[in-house]
Amino acid sequence: MKWIKRILVLSLVATTLVVLEVSADETLLLNIPSTEDVIKGIEDKNKQQEELDKLFEKELKLSQEHNQAEDYDKLFDMSVKHTFLIEFTQEEWDGLINDMTSYYNEFGSYRSNNYRNVTITYTADDETYVIENVGIRSKGNIYSRGLPVDQYGNVTEIHYMMKFNETFDLVEGTEEYDALKKREVFEQEQLLFKRNNTNDPSYINEIFSYQMFNQADVPVPKGTLAEVHIVIDGRVENTHLYNVFEHFDEEFIRRYLQDIPTKEVGDLYKVSWSGTLEPINDAWLYGVRDWENNMRPIYALETNKDAPNYEYLVEYSHLFNQSNINDRKTFINDYFDVDTFLRTMAINVLTGNPDDYRGNGNNFLYYFDEEGVMTYLPFDYDNSFGSGWPATEGHCNYTLCNEIYEWGWLPWNDFSIPLWDNVIMFEENRIIYENYLMEYIETGVFSEQAYLDMFELAESLYGEDHVMYYDKQFFIREKIRVVTEDVEYYQNQR
Repeated sequence: MKWIKRILVLSLVATTLVVLEVSADETLLLNIPSTEDVIKGIEDKNKQQEELDKLFEKELKLSQEHNQAEDYDKLFDMSVKHTFLIEFTQEEWDGLINDMTSYYNEFGSYRSNNYRNVTITYTADDETYVIENVGIRSKGNIYSRGLPVDQYGNVTEIHYMMKFNETFDLVEGTEEYDALKKREVFEQEQLLFKRNNTNDPSYINEIFSYQMFNQADVPVPKGTLAEVHIVIDGRVENTHLYNVFEHFDEEFIRRYLQDIPTKEVGDLYKVSWSGTLEPINDAWLYGVRDWENNMRPIYALETNKDAPNYEYLVEYSHLFNQSNINDRKTFINDYFDVDTFLRTMAINVLTGNPDDYRGNGNNFLYYFDEEGVMTYLPFDYDNSFGSGWPATEGHCNYTLCNEIYEWGWLPWNDFSIPLWDNVIMFEENRIIYENYLMEYIETGVFSEQAYLDMFELAESLYGEDHVMYYDKQFFIREKIRVVTEDVEYYQNQR
């Protein structure tokens, strides 16, 4: 079902034939409706149903006329100004806060994933669409997820996850449930909204990082900038610039990881801190997340959850670390997308992200296709380009004085990083890695001009209402200098 269809009307409107109002002084018998009342009730119900049917047909017609592929392209077009009004009723807003507070009281964090019902008004330049009955919840880990209000009750920015196919309390098997369950918007079931929690004055660090990955043929979500208004009972309570991203899900797999999209997809794992694929010997390390009971395994299966099979994951973790080097190399070359991994590691060095696989064993997913070949997928690049967490315990000057091979490592991490260690130990892979570093510099994928082009475009659209400025000159120039020196040093050693 196309996204413009307003399921809210069908799912929330319930009519009754006759309402009986029984006072303390009247008997039920005295309030039995007359024949005229019954007839009028039936007429009213039929009239309302006709209006609903007309609205249903109107929205269905609009949805059929809408081209989701064009909507997708427009959403992730940085030359288009995007605006989202997220409209809560007071009841739904209070419910969001109560969900998070109750979860904190029980589990010690605000990571409730219960969705609340909102209406979204989306504007792209001068086109406006209304999407009703949309699910929304907070997003983030134990450090980045907090309440959407301050101590005085003022609305503040938080990360949000928006879900277009949330069914709320609709009955499974009904037309309304089925329509919502299948609904996509912008060819997406979900969108991630990230606030500027690293105080990046340009607002585009993560979007630009993802653009670099895309240009390097590394599968990552597309991103865009959007002005977001939080509206509660008709009042705008907060306005802020957000980064908006695709979500890692089955649609992402079909778009980026399958040559020919199919209904069946492989196993996608959202990996928590420390899930670096050391040999897995304990079953509690992997599974399907159950947020309601705060069960979040390190290797959390995101697809095929109805019939989970962890064989690839567990076997892979042992074969990737097998003692015979020749057998290990053969396995890695046959069952790991080494080239994409090396591209990813090169981009990470250039963006200066300390919170990655090598720096902190964090922020990545694993995808096993139907043949068991694994692809490493990076995410979360708000800590980059000299903004955000400096990780000074293991990194120096926002990674500017970290070497391309001796990347920073945080002292509290007591695990190894076998993907990196077992790939980069082979000379041919080191050469490929170094070549990618220089390729992205020399072709301008990583350059001041590329960053400025995106920033100036964003500023022209949003700068009048939001304080934005460019401060990446020193970081980019210095990063190019130190990386070039490192690569030249290693090349001269051969």
